[in-house]
Amino acid sequence: MRFFFTLDARTLLACDFIMATGFAIVFFAMKRSYPALRGINTIAISFLMGMPGAFLLTCWGAMPRMITVTIASSFVFASFIFLYRGVLRFIGSRRSIGFPVMLSCVSVGVLFYCSQIQENTAGRVVAISLTIATVRGLIALELLKKSPSFNSARTMRMFAASMAFFAAATVQCGISTLLKGVPKSAFDASSFSAMLLFLGLISVCVTGLFVLVLSSSELIARSRDESLKDSLSGAFNRRGIEAKLDAELLHVQRNRSRLSIALIDIDYFKSINDIQGHAAGDAALRDVSEAISSHLRGRDYLGRYGGDEFLLILPNTPCNIALAVAERLNKAVTSLHLTAGTTPLTLSIGITEAVPHDNATSLLARADKALYQAKSDGRNCRRVFTEVGEAPEKQPSLRNPVLLPAANSSLLQR
Repeated sequence: MRFFFTLDARTLLACDFIMATGFAIVFFAMKRSYPALRGINTIAISFLMGMPGAFLLTCWGAMPRMITVTIASSFVFASFIFLYRGVLRFIGSRRSIGFPVMLSCVSVGVLFYCSQIQENTAGRVVAISLTIATVRGLIALELLKKSPSFNSARTMRMFAASMAFFAAATVQCGISTLLKGVPKSAFDASSFSAMLLFLGLISVCVTGLFVLVLSSSELIARSRDESLKDSLSGAFNRRGIEAKLDAELLHVQRNRSRLSIALIDIDYFKSINDIQGHAAGDAALRDVSEAISSHLRGRDYLGRYGGDEFLLILPNTPCNIALAVAERLNKAVTSLHLTAGTTPLTLSIGITEAVPHDNATSLLARADKALYQAKSDGRNCRRVFTEVGEAPEKQPSLRNPVLLPAANSSLLQR
């Protein structure tokens, strides 16, 4: 390890500046191009704020200690706080940055005391090492906690491992400096400044690369999701909802789980477009999508299947429960427009339940038959058509609520 510290400290500093500035420019550009990308601006600022601190630390002995110790360390601490804040925003964590800010303020006070009031090199080294290592450790913990919810979970765990490594290395540098002492020359190969610069250079490189990879993966995932979403309604488009249906049918075949689907049609939608205009039709589609989506579970899927027709996928839901859910959705849509003081919208819904040998074509065909029957019966009703061939007209109309068995009451708490 000593071989690396024989590198000229000014060379390390120059490399640090160039690399950090390059990453900052890239991240600012990414934020400008993709404003929805969270935390990247803050991370870019963290790279820039560390540079004055690193520069002033290397001026130890050539400038007043108030500048080379207290102010320089304040820049370095602020850089890590911004990095912590940026990572939290990127991964969607609501964790407060209060503890790192408080720890940094205490450390700055310790540094001021140990450099201006009573000379204490050991105190300064402990304050700097402890603060930087703690923030790095907190970043590692947050990354590990959130990694399972990301597509790039493995990369996030590697990022967390690197931050943990740098936290341990920072502590080791502090201990080593305490044992060997701080030499008079700030650019001595064994000095704390040189060790900190080398560690900072590697840290900047690794952190920047991991953030770049993670943000690129996030952008790719967002682009993929956007290609599967309907821009008007906010629900899945036809390709997206069909992909979800294929995945759920595969789950049914493997695990013998229950799956119901519903084809939903907005009653007299053509009249809305013809009489009130296409803007009113677009608003109706958005309202219906939002009203339905607000009453679904996390594993339910809604997609715009075509025109004014939606496809609803209800995993782990038997047909009778899907029937009750459909009634509740229709009431939600109708009450929404009654509250708004406009003409109420109603829904015709065809429901069916999957069986293990079903494919998407056969399942959708049954739902379509049920929807056709609902329209034939005067609209604003729900009909069921099952695989065993029950006629849809024999299914109960839910113009009036149907009482379900008490054994199913727990399933209705959706």
